Amino acid sequence: MSRDNLSGKTKVGHFANRLKELCKTKSSVSAVARDLGINRQQFARYISGESLPRQAIHQKIADYFGVDPGQLHSDRPIREGNNASASSAATIKAMMVLLGGAVVQPITNEDLEPGFYWQYKMLLRIPGKVGKSLVLVTNNDGVYRYKRRSSVIYNAQLNGTVENTFNGVFFKQNGFLTMTDVGLTLNDLTFHVFATRHVYDTSIKPGLRLTVGLSGSFGPKAARLFLKKIPDGESILAHARAQGVVNKADLPAGYIHILDGNDVPGSGIMQL
Repeated sequence: MSRDNLSGKTKVGHFANRLKELCKTKSSVSAVARDLGINRQQFARYISGESLPRQAIHQKIADYFGVDPGQLHSDRPIREGNNASASSAATIKAMMVLLGGAVVQPITNEDLEPGFYWQYKMLLRIPGKVGKSLVLVTNNDGVYRYKRRSSVIYNAQLNGTVENTFNGVFFKQNGFLTMTDVGLTLNDLTFHVFATRHVYDTSIKPGLRLTVGLSGSFGPKAARLFLKKIPDGESILAHARAQGVVNKADLPAGYIHILDGNDVPGSGIMQL
């Protein structure tokens, strides 16, 4: 047997194993085939290792399970920690429905008061860790803008210079704040969808971050996060020095409830 034939069979075998593994996260193999619009017999050939799907179907399967296409050929199981986005497929679909059926509404300062906020975001690739970043929200003639800055860049403020690493614009639709966010390259394009208030603390805007539409986009496909208003008059430079990665276990219980989405009244990210 040639090395090429062995390599091809190995590739098919790995794909079949990963597909079986992912199908176990759904109600049934038949349901997966139906959702994907793939003939049940053809799908059975993929699972049995008889054949590989063509590129378009391969990408469709990866998108459905929320995994990187390369993971479908891994010789190792897709661990739950690295596959957190797979369980968010239903949420992502619901968000797209929200975006597609949007009713645009004016934003008020009651929805989103201008000023500095802390952004806390789950780090899906580092279990148990949360990213803590400083965010600035401004209102210029009814246009609400967003700027997120890094701790490294903020150190430059000591020398009188500040640079923004991400910029975005808010709009309100169907009762939610939706914010587009773009970094240094188009591949950084994301959407953030926030509830306008949180029952325990009206200064908190719980939401979800979603990287959409672009092959090779950076970061996780989805991550829970929230914005918390910093009281006016406090030293922003002092807050800036506290940016970075923190242990989730060190956060207040209310914060963890939001990030974990536990079934506690008012603690979830949103109702879609």
